Amino acid sequence: MISEYKVIYIEDKDTKHAYRYDFNDIRNSFKRNIKVGSNYEFTLTITYSEQFKEAYYATKGKCGVWYDGQFYNVQSMKPGVDEHGYLTKEIKCTHTIIDCLKNIRIDDQEPTEDNPTITSGNSSGSSNQANSQPQAGVTVTKTSEKETYSLESCLHKFIDNNDQGVKFEIHGAFPSLSVEQKGSLYDWITQNFKAFGAYWVPDGLTLKVYDLASLTHKTDRAFRYMSNMTGANVDYNFEDMVNDCWVYGGKMKKDITTVSDSTDGGGGNLDNVEEFAKSPINANFGVNKETMINDFANRSQRVHAWGVDVNRLYDTVKNAGVSPEWFFAYELQEQGTGWGWLNHTYKHGDAYSDAVSVCNWIKECSVSATIKPAWSAPEGSMPPNQALADKWNKEFGKGSIGRVYLQGTAAAVWDLAGVTPNPAIGKPITGCFNTIKKWGGHTQQAGGGSWGWPFPSVGEGKFTAEQKFGSGSGWIRPGLGTDFHDGLDFGSVDHPGDQVHAIHDGTCTVSRAFGSGGIGYYCVIQDSSGLNVEYQEAFSSPNNIFVNVGQKVKTGDVIGKRDTSHLHIGITRMNIQKAFEHAGKNDGTWLDPLQVIKNGGAGDSGSSSSSDSQPTSSTTSEEYYSLVFHYEDQESIKQYGRHRGKPIIEDSIYDMNTLKQYVENTVQHMPATVLTIDGAHMDGIQAGDQIKLIAPELQLDVDVVLMGIEGPDEDLTGESTDGVTLMFNNTGDAMRDVNSAIWKDVSVINNNLNPLNIYGATGQRQENHFDNQSNQKDTSNQDNTKYSQKQIDEIAAVTK
Repeated sequence: MISEYKVIYIEDKDTKHAYRYDFNDIRNSFKRNIKVGSNYEFTLTITYSEQFKEAYYATKGKCGVWYDGQFYNVQSMKPGVDEHGYLTKEIKCTHTIIDCLKNIRIDDQEPTEDNPTITSGNSSGSSNQANSQPQAGVTVTKTSEKETYSLESCLHKFIDNNDQGVKFEIHGAFPSLSVEQKGSLYDWITQNFKAFGAYWVPDGLTLKVYDLASLTHKTDRAFRYMSNMTGANVDYNFEDMVNDCWVYGGKMKKDITTVSDSTDGGGGNLDNVEEFAKSPINANFGVNKETMINDFANRSQRVHAWGVDVNRLYDTVKNAGVSPEWFFAYELQEQGTGWGWLNHTYKHGDAYSDAVSVCNWIKECSVSATIKPAWSAPEGSMPPNQALADKWNKEFGKGSIGRVYLQGTAAAVWDLAGVTPNPAIGKPITGCFNTIKKWGGHTQQAGGGSWGWPFPSVGEGKFTAEQKFGSGSGWIRPGLGTDFHDGLDFGSVDHPGDQVHAIHDGTCTVSRAFGSGGIGYYCVIQDSSGLNVEYQEAFSSPNNIFVNVGQKVKTGDVIGKRDTSHLHIGITRMNIQKAFEHAGKNDGTWLDPLQVIKNGGAGDSGSSSSSDSQPTSSTTSEEYYSLVFHYEDQESIKQYGRHRGKPIIEDSIYDMNTLKQYVENTVQHMPATVLTIDGAHMDGIQAGDQIKLIAPELQLDVDVVLMGIEGPDEDLTGESTDGVTLMFNNTGDAMRDVNSAIWKDVSVINNNLNPLNIYGATGQRQENHFDNQSNQKDTSNQDNTKYSQKQIDEIAAVTK
């Protein structure tokens, strides 16, 4: 039935006059395209005539067109001539609110002279913060925490006080999401409404927003196959379907800060087991590095099983802020190959990645607020002892080796407590202590960097008067005319060994230079304070010096090979070439190496002592996701097989329920499905109507929600020959029922009715659904077949 109210007017530019379009043009050419949340438009071809010339001339771009109680704007216009020679205009109109939504914008304000971007400068002067000491501990922060907004608050920000006259209504429940409110409102809606699970419908200049439940309004309407519809079409697209993926949300950052007296942990202590356990986790114990590397490479089971480059592992552990000497010794007490390093947990990645992971655990454990001793293990236990726990909490401060051992290994607790719950279990701390000493390790003084001996296996050793620094030996130095000795000599007899180890940290500034007067080939290593350590008289060839200019050197590193009778070490703050001019002079140019080494640099007035040194901090950062779950849609997997997708990562969502709802709204776990009805005839239908779809021959009897209308408006034009095309929602239980029924029963279609058309964009099913006997070609003269062979072939072609 034609509604008397459904006429179409064009409003002229000045909005003072309106003109009705010719009903014949409307009946012959009007087509609407309404899709909830995307399209609100129609097309119409108008024809010039004397009666309707005002409407023809008034039709211009962006003019308002009145249809079905709403204004639409002319967005495109194509002039032409029809078959009778009459002038025509083919126009496309979209709902007026769309232009208004595009005009409502939130944009960043660019800086101008009146409103510049201001960057604060650096302030000078004293600051309490500058004098604050670094604090050990673990800090966990949300790295991507962003404010979440309700859909309503977002729309308020855009729409409140707008100059377009647009208002909005909210119907339904929506999640709060972290979304930026920026750009045009129309673009923002297009980009974000799917994540909110929202649909929009225009009503004049009111934007009405619904969730699916609120959009749906039940009706008693029904479409019955071959009654008020001529065909049903299901268009599938399997291409982007995902029913299996991992989901991560809530990005976090964990900062693990350790504090020590120097870059090498302030020196390690090997006076006894307890003092060793008080050493910082990044301590330097002055071992013979080559001895340690070779021993560890030979004895470590994991090194052999994993094919580890021990030198690379050494650098990896050291760069991670943990003492390689302790790490290697600790590993030799544990052994095995089934777990990761130190038997801490399962292996994380390759050997080097696992080492970093274990070092991060060490650092985090070392700065725990309190020590919670591991009193028991599957291998044995001891009764908890609060007095011991209190004592250890006082003695083993943050960043200490003991703080890690006591919480990570029950055997270490028993070791320090002096009990033996299980004689078969060794003493890990004592074992580490002895192993490091076997490698030439010794106590390192704190402050000014670590100091050691050039031949660690001997240590200090013994010196004759002629070998020591200073005067008093009575031996007049050749060419100098004095018995003053400006260095310390390590003889090959009293200090055996050919590998020369650095006695102090620093950077090589001179290498393979040659000095006259018996100096021979020499090298110089300068520390950060400008102190020069010079090694001479030990190298008969420049090839016996291993360090290069610019190379960073650590205490204990092998810097050369001695092939002479002795090594002479000189220490000075003066430029080395200038210092050579003061050879044999007791004028303060040269310092006593023996005292400097034994006192950890305290014998050098220019070097920092332990009391003057400032604590240094090392912070390791870990980033991870606090929310993780494995998304699987079992029904989709059962019906279509498993289709894995890339991980979904939402840094700024920190609530699990919100994350899961976001995934449900955005992941296409069923094929993109559009159910349409062709040739439908029904008055007064509108988007959101819940309509029963009945096709008994296909066993379909489901409720679906109308989401789109294409074709003529039969309330306006009267019943058309072809009817209209209706599109229904492609989500929810209704579409699952449609899918299930179609795939279940398509193989038994054997009637004279027009068949259901099924199109698959990708992933087409390969089975022949038309092989049942009733659909085979009838070779007899009897007309028993329901389809001709040509029809069967055509249908099969689009369903394979």
